[in-house]
Amino acid sequence: MDNAITVRRMNFAIQPEMEKYWFNGNPLISAFFYALSATFPDGERFFIDTVRHYRNDIEDPKLQQEIRAFIGQEAHHGKAHEDFNNALEAKGFPVNTVAAKAKALLDLARQRLKPQRQLAITVALEHVTATMAEHALRHPELLEQMDPTFRKMIIWHAVEEIEHKAVAFDVFRHCVDDEFLRRRVMFMSLILFFGRIMYFQKLLLRADNRRANLREWWGAMKFFWGKGGLMRESLIHFAKAFKRGFHPQDIDQTALIKDWQKRYPEVAGLQLT
Repeated sequence: MDNAITVRRMNFAIQPEMEKYWFNGNPLISAFFYALSATFPDGERFFIDTVRHYRNDIEDPKLQQEIRAFIGQEAHHGKAHEDFNNALEAKGFPVNTVAAKAKALLDLARQRLKPQRQLAITVALEHVTATMAEHALRHPELLEQMDPTFRKMIIWHAVEEIEHKAVAFDVFRHCVDDEFLRRRVMFMSLILFFGRIMYFQKLLLRADNRRANLREWWGAMKFFWGKGGLMRESLIHFAKAFKRGFHPQDIDQTALIKDWQKRYPEVAGLQLT
């Protein structure tokens, strides 16, 4: 089912008293989200560029409108995470260094890969973000363990990722339409993306000279791989993307974002008019 794509400009006031490891005090889980946030600003710009490259080849007015909304949403996501990254940098985490490493990898892709392969990367990573967005919205008990500001940012970001999850895919299908390329790039993107996130986690924790204890390791294992865990649940959706003829809308996430403003009024109230 299609979801309306709405560009929302938000006001997230990041508080200086934010806890250093704000996910229930667990450094491993917190650093995972910090690593993700570090990749978002330049990642969102990469997504925008890969879709915009094919914009003039699209004649469908509905898809053209969705592309405009996709670009608007992604631009705001990048700005919000830049502000959060700066707050983390102020707490001593080398987030900007991590972001620069992520940017270097994307710049390499721009230089060496053809536009269709770059767009396939965007398609793959948009599926990853929509999958993680579903997990966040499906598990409000996890959201409650986050820093309040980042919790609100995650909810807004998750809603919009689900709204525009099919845009890059539809552009790829319209302009490239290579299932073998899409699935091959999906496989490589999953390995590279999560491999880099783990590496970035390590860099962030090493810079803080923080080593997790056994209790924290166990908590992280349950968060990622336990019943209802992020990776355990996500693998199901990742596998679906390798099916020939797959489309993001085959995974119905409508119920998670329907009337989200009523369920999360504290987040909806941050929208600037």
